[in-house]
Amino acid sequence: MKILIIGFGSIGKRHYKNLIDLGYKDIFVFDVNEGSFEGFENVKRIKDLKEGVLAGFKAVFICSPNNMHIKHALIYAGAGAHLFIEKPLSHNLNGLRELENICRKKRLITMIGCNMRFHPCLEFIKKCLDKKMLGRVYSIRHEFGYFLPYWRPTQDYRKNYAAKKSTGGGIILDDIHEFDLLFWLNNFNRVIEKKVIFNHSSDLDIQTEDQAIGTFLFKNKVLGMVICDYLQQHYTRKCKIVGERGALEWDFKDNNVLLKTKDEIKELLLVKNFDFNQVYVKEVKYFFDCVKKRKDTFNGIKTAASLLKYCIKK
Repeated sequence: MKILIIGFGSIGKRHYKNLIDLGYKDIFVFDVNEGSFEGFENVKRIKDLKEGVLAGFKAVFICSPNNMHIKHALIYAGAGAHLFIEKPLSHNLNGLRELENICRKKRLITMIGCNMRFHPCLEFIKKCLDKKMLGRVYSIRHEFGYFLPYWRPTQDYRKNYAAKKSTGGGIILDDIHEFDLLFWLNNFNRVIEKKVIFNHSSDLDIQTEDQAIGTFLFKNKVLGMVICDYLQQHYTRKCKIVGERGALEWDFKDNNVLLKTKDEIKELLLVKNFDFNQVYVKEVKYFFDCVKKRKDTFNGIKTAASLLKYCIKK
């Protein structure tokens, strides 16, 4: 299988290494930044995305800046390649319908990166909710926060896509994982009412928002909330689901799932010595399994677009 990775930043490199470990050998990379290839001099490269180099690629991983996702996706969808697009799908809604139509006509398999869905604790929580363990669910709350300069210590945060409006930066799109998890855990129930409040509150030298709160009222009466920021000194990622029979809680740092009821706190799952890279490995294996079976993924363009419209700042 001939595979192309567009964008060789941190996530592009991660996918490259994982694909090599999974046994894929015919992997090519495109990136306009020559510095991206330092330490990867033996990588097979293509120099441009002209029509002559489109043929033969079975799958394309789009890991370019957010504002380039749809442009690159349209190029390779037109050439008939299956698409793995890193989150978020895009920084706006332009071109999404065109891309969806092309992929449908050519029967292409598409997936937007949602590696947190493959975390064993969140997979477990999803199964608990599907089995109605809590009975009726009242609310689902997610929180994420971490000081932006700590994200990539070797890089000036001011030069990163996250700091710029033009490249689709900002905590809302950067943390679309939490919004995706909220909608996924609630089976993408229809939104009745929503409010997303955001602000640039700190001294971070960025053009984008550094904190946001999103609230959603779904048709099934579940109240959803996402709190996210570029500000917290201590890495924070957690969720809480409140239901009529108790509450399920997960905290990234503890790697466990708790069930809290009136009389007890019970640990339902504990994942020891977890290698976080496995969530990326699992999503790639899942994607290629869907390609092999010609089966739609659970986060194709249409599904991701239905979420994205709530996360685009007006």
